[in-house]
Amino acid sequence: MCGRFACALCPTELQAKLHEDGLPVQEEWVDGDKFYSRYNVAPRSFVPVVRAMGNSYKLQAMKWGFVPSFATKLPENQPINARDDTLEAGSPMFDKAKLTQRCIVVADGFYEWKKHDNGKKTPYFTKRKDGQLMLFGALYAEAHPSDWPEPVLYSTTIVTTSPSKFFEFLHDRMPLILDPKDALRWLDHSQSWQKDILPMIKPYQGDLLCYQVTDKVGPTKANSPDFVVPVDQLKGSISNFFGKSTGKPAPAATKHDDATSKPKPANLPPSTATSKEKTAPAKRTSPASSPASLPPAKKTKANAPAGNASIKSFFTKK
Repeated sequence: MCGRFACALCPTELQAKLHEDGLPVQEEWVDGDKFYSRYNVAPRSFVPVVRAMGNSYKLQAMKWGFVPSFATKLPENQPINARDDTLEAGSPMFDKAKLTQRCIVVADGFYEWKKHDNGKKTPYFTKRKDGQLMLFGALYAEAHPSDWPEPVLYSTTIVTTSPSKFFEFLHDRMPLILDPKDALRWLDHSQSWQKDILPMIKPYQGDLLCYQVTDKVGPTKANSPDFVVPVDQLKGSISNFFGKSTGKPAPAATKHDDATSKPKPANLPPSTATSKEKTAPAKRTSPASSPASLPPAKKTKANAPAGNASIKSFFTKK
């Protein structure tokens, strides 16, 4: 599934990056004031979406959680994901949207939690190794629920499929990730669903970078650039401390342990995360070189990164 992602670029940067990656969008952003760049985008918030409008492509902020066009009131069930097997079999919820209301949800990367036998979960962040934006195949709807404060509600859901061999260690589902050329086909409503679109829904085979991150990303209101940094690179980690105390750097990454540099602090709202971060993470990458780190968010209020671990308490606590 895909239940949390990062999109830290401000609106103008996001538009420029989409152009650079081969998805030309017009300057006008529909409902752009509803989108706030974050390192921790959660369901029911407004997310950046690209959709076709006539012969052009436009960015629009849409509510993440699908509300079908026939809804007269906001339903309790607002699916954030649409499974590929559900779309193939047919569903009243998505049948109209999959034919004429396909869109792209834009992200820097997404989070997934690995389940352990003891019941604990470990968060991982996944992004493209080439540094391009992640383009998720998605569907949208235009509804008019009577209990929504505005005349119309645009909402979206991200399509999911089975995992690639690279990703299956982490979860049994993954979002539909499209390259820019396939994204343009996905947005083309003249394409046949059965012949052209359905075969596109498959596990992503491109190069991805996947690594463990701090569990402070858990609370949905938490927001920090630390969330997209490999956990063993965070200042205050035990591995970093021992590297400094001996006068030697921390152990170098192997060819399967490529890591990104830590993003610069962003202007962020106060973080509510309180859980303890883990160390000694597992990281997975493809053989390609590591991309540049994600840029900082620019549309929220200032806040310093989350506090560091207390080395003093580490040695004195018994």
